Amino acid sequence: MNIIAKKLFETEAIKVANPESPFWYTSGKIGPYFINTHFLYGSKNDADQLLSLIDSLVSTPEKLIKEITEEVTGFYNSNALYQDVMEEFVESIKKSSLFNDATIITGGERRDWFFSILVAKLTGKRHVFIFKDLKLYDEDGEIKNLNNEKVSHIADLITEASSYERAWIPAIKNANGKLIHTASIVDRCQGGYEFLTGQGIECYSSVKIEREFFDTALNEGILSQNQYKMIVDFTIDPNKYGSDFITANPEFMKKSLESSDKGTKSKAQRCIDENTYGIDVNKLQNK
Repeated sequence: MNIIAKKLFETEAIKVANPESPFWYTSGKIGPYFINTHFLYGSKNDADQLLSLIDSLVSTPEKLIKEITEEVTGFYNSNALYQDVMEEFVESIKKSSLFNDATIITGGERRDWFFSILVAKLTGKRHVFIFKDLKLYDEDGEIKNLNNEKVSHIADLITEASSYERAWIPAIKNANGKLIHTASIVDRCQGGYEFLTGQGIECYSSVKIEREFFDTALNEGILSQNQYKMIVDFTIDPNKYGSDFITANPEFMKKSLESSDKGTKSKAQRCIDENTYGIDVNKLQNK
């Protein structure tokens, strides 16, 4: 297990549930783990503070770029965990000739910036911020034309690559840039890699969330046998895992609906309202 994979568990950037109490997802479904890659920025508290700073500045891009770049650079110089993560990440992606050919590093609003700024700093490349409105900025202001320069996009996480399809690829293309390479900290292995390579973009990730990753975590004592089984069942068929769990544990749904945590309660209610698993939850509770 590489340094970044270990740090994912150490910082709870990957948090695995108790098998008797899986996590609720926004979709109204349940699952065995959460991934918050930006926690690699030292800790959850450090990451939350940076997100709050970004949110307070996002309406003033020029000010945001100056302050966030200074904040991230200063934090890198003082935080050993973040240094270890970024140095391993950069050394890995520098092995790609296409990355080395790129003259511009881009990162998308917001969590990509946790990593893209430092990749640019550590490799001496120009950093360009992409905002959700598809506008591009660097330290000199808004950018209208990238003059056909080659681009590497740095991301925190790749799932289905929907952000690439919706925003990052069009933004770079609209500004006459050539996206040839992308790298992320984590690939959830849910189709994003296939989409990006299908677009002719070389794609690298430090950690792939697949069976082998969890095999290693089990062997190194990071996961219990029950946690591992839960993850394997979920990986094989997420819908069957959720349906089977809720059917076998009706009290879990009852407690979720009565939870004092608004997020838990609303996600459980969504499961019922949208019938996400195709089972009659009310009948289960009345048994």
